[in-house]
Amino acid sequence: MSEHESREGPLERIGEKLSAIAEAISPTPQWYRDWLALGPAASDEQLLAVFQAIRNSGDLPDDAGFFLVSWQIDELAACDAETALADYERRLNIIETAYGFDECGIWPAGAAPAGYQELREECDRQWDRLFVERMEQSGEHEMARLFQTDDEQFEAVREAGRQFFFGSQTPEDIAALVWIRRLVAAVADCIDADSAMGPLGYRYFDDHGCWMIDLYPTPVELIGGAADGEIVAPGFALDLDQLQSAFDEIDAFSWSSLGFPHDEGPRVIVEGVYDGRDVFLQILAYAPEDEEPGMKLNTIRRNS
Repeated sequence: MSEHESREGPLERIGEKLSAIAEAISPTPQWYRDWLALGPAASDEQLLAVFQAIRNSGDLPDDAGFFLVSWQIDELAACDAETALADYERRLNIIETAYGFDECGIWPAGAAPAGYQELREECDRQWDRLFVERMEQSGEHEMARLFQTDDEQFEAVREAGRQFFFGSQTPEDIAALVWIRRLVAAVADCIDADSAMGPLGYRYFDDHGCWMIDLYPTPVELIGGAADGEIVAPGFALDLDQLQSAFDEIDAFSWSSLGFPHDEGPRVIVEGVYDGRDVFLQILAYAPEDEEPGMKLNTIRRNS
């Protein structure tokens, strides 16, 4: 089973749910006997066939069956990607290692290392292509069509199915996290970096229905030369007009600098509504003191 050498982890949780469903059905459904017959050496293709049989039985909610099948096809596509996307991943890893950041960051326009965003986007497109090809090869033509034409609906159905098996996060939790990422991306579009800058950092909590969010440029660690090991704050400009236009409503818009005894530095503050949710947003000039560097910058010039 490639990554499924045992029934631990996600498969264990899925198995517990399938057992509970099968115990409520008389006689025992064939799909459950097929599930129990899968051994440690079962292939990803065999597991997919069982998941498709479970989905087709109608014994599970539609979105739960959708999740099982799409999740397993994702596993197959990941195996394909190990070779098909190896060169992309190698080139991305070289940049990520050199600059000391991970692949999840949101960058202001033009602030990422040269060619990184384009390479990441092309890698993502190739991954989508592999995923669609695997869905088509597995006979899941409707699923592939939905992914290509309405990826938001695809993810919504899949998440509803994931909740059926795992349920660790409510749909509201997932929606809030997506909303926060969209807000961070909207602010990133308003930033023009004046120097090397890592991905934006952010911290948040929900204060009785109003999201309190601090957003800031992550520090940069200098590597090599006389400044080796020094942690610096990147410079940037913020387009205030563009920032205001991103909000549904603005109740207050201000600039403040917190000195002694807080000494938290200057920030732009926006109180209002973004995409239907109340927010108190602070865009800090400097990251909090305990923030780790978001990027490493080699200050020693290399000969071309």
